[in-house]
Amino acid sequence: MDIMRNLEMTQNGFQAMVVCMLYPLRHHHWIIVPVTEQQSRGEKESSYGGNYSELASGLPEVEVNPGAVTLFTHIEEAERYLAGGERVDNVVNGEGDEGGIGLDNMDIVENEGDKGGIGLDNMDSVENEGDVDNSMGVRPISDYIELPRVAKEIPVVKEREDGLGFQLLQEFPSKEAVKDIIDRASPQNCFGINIANSDKSRYVVKCRGAAEGCKWVVRATKIKNSEAFSIRTYTGMHSCSHATSFTGTKRKPTPRCVAAIVHTNYPGLYETPTAKTLVGLVQRTLGVDVSYATCWRGKQQAVADLRGSPEEGYKRLLSYLYMLEKVNPNTKTSLLLDENKRFKYLFVALGASIQGFEYMRKFITVDATFLKTVEDGVLIIATAQDPNRHHYPIAFSVVDGEKNASWNWFFTTLKTVIPDSTELVFVSDRNTSLIKAVAEVYPMSKHGYCIWHISHNVKGHVRYGRDEVAEQFRKVAQVYSEAGFEQQYQEFRERYPLCAMYLDKTVDVKKWAKCHFPGARYNIDTSNCAESLNALFEKARKMSLLPMLDTVIDKMAEWFNRHRKDAAAGPSSRKLVPLVENKMHKRTPKGEKLQVTSLNTFKLEYSVIGKDGKTYLVDLQNKT
Repeated sequence: MDIMRNLEMTQNGFQAMVVCMLYPLRHHHWIIVPVTEQQSRGEKESSYGGNYSELASGLPEVEVNPGAVTLFTHIEEAERYLAGGERVDNVVNGEGDEGGIGLDNMDIVENEGDKGGIGLDNMDSVENEGDVDNSMGVRPISDYIELPRVAKEIPVVKEREDGLGFQLLQEFPSKEAVKDIIDRASPQNCFGINIANSDKSRYVVKCRGAAEGCKWVVRATKIKNSEAFSIRTYTGMHSCSHATSFTGTKRKPTPRCVAAIVHTNYPGLYETPTAKTLVGLVQRTLGVDVSYATCWRGKQQAVADLRGSPEEGYKRLLSYLYMLEKVNPNTKTSLLLDENKRFKYLFVALGASIQGFEYMRKFITVDATFLKTVEDGVLIIATAQDPNRHHYPIAFSVVDGEKNASWNWFFTTLKTVIPDSTELVFVSDRNTSLIKAVAEVYPMSKHGYCIWHISHNVKGHVRYGRDEVAEQFRKVAQVYSEAGFEQQYQEFRERYPLCAMYLDKTVDVKKWAKCHFPGARYNIDTSNCAESLNALFEKARKMSLLPMLDTVIDKMAEWFNRHRKDAAAGPSSRKLVPLVENKMHKRTPKGEKLQVTSLNTFKLEYSVIGKDGKTYLVDLQNKT
């Protein structure tokens, strides 16, 4: 039966060794010559599955049936066969010839001891019997090679966790949220992924080593009537090797993956490193290369995650303004839409600013600056100055540009919180639309021009010493007395005739000379207050509408809280603000030494003799 099993295995294509024996059997001797070659069913010239051409090249031609064992009845024939001699004709090929042993009667010979048959079961006994010797010239052989057994595969790599930490039925706000976590964990934990299915309702991901037997899989499906996704299938252990599943072509990080890394390393921050710096950060974190453009888009995505997209901001604008008025009493907001119901103009004036302006000098500086967003537009800021010479924001607005319609709408809306008055003074640059709007909406007010802007226009009419020309012009404009002004302006005219000619033709002297201005300009000759705020909000001007409003209002709230604490911390006996108190402290010793004569105590008119010996008329009521 062992020989039959070996033969069957040979016919099935395995490499097997058959026992080779040479023993006497009464009057005949037989030998089993094995057919031992690597079985290959792909070579057609082999009838039994072996390499027949190699067999034929070394042995005489013998007719062999598939899977046959050749039996010889005489030792001499076997020796000639093995020695490559003549062809043997007396061959028993599995047939019941007399004295021969065929495959069909193998069991009979094996079990019949009266015929002297030799089977595999009594092989050892026959080998040790004394009637068998080496006189026939052939040494008895009994070699057995055990067939190779199928060993249990020993795992080379231990199973490991994927680092995701998912749980069944765990919910995420969107499909992108699931993808972000997997895309970030894949390179961090060195396992490749293949997307098996991805559509609006499913997201199925398998390990790249699934062909090697790795069972890792994540399956998330959309929850009905919701944008959320739920984990429905999750096998979190990897049995694949890092060397096979993560090497080769790697998935490039997406902008959302970069944004997730930014959130991890810079949580809650709007100001993050540059895209060039993020390239190295992603390389160190994930171990994959990423392009500059992907990092730039990821940086923008990280900011959008914190501030929201512009589209969402415009959708929530009405709700935002409603809540702003709700939590800030007396706040004035106004929103204007175009004919297509799209955003056009916005105006905001906090209630605290409106109430506080009643105690300020009636002096407003106005300036506009461009927004650095895809929507473009202009940010308008109206500011005043408190007694301590701090910037005091009154209102701000977002419009489509410095046009007649936009400026007119801004001042019309501003008039609802700051009424027109003869005491009211505006200072701005010489934008024609702005000048026209002030004249139409605030006819009783006074409007002066910023001497800083005019000085830059003036210095353009000389070739050399332009900065000196600009400085000399500003000194002339700030002279308080008319006599002093006429003297210094005449000197300026003689030295820079082209500049003086430009001023005479383009600008009315009452708009820039302090001594000729019909209203009270105090110490304010420029629109620097508004421009300083524009510079302060430079970063905010790069944001979309809603985050920009948040930034501006947050800064205003910070100022109000700080100054309120400063005011409350001062002694109750102090009647003046710190700036005025310091000035009075320095000037009092000098004033005590001046000779003062009261002219009209009701109108507060006095005659003062200065250190130079000249007599001056001081009118405290008119502040001259």
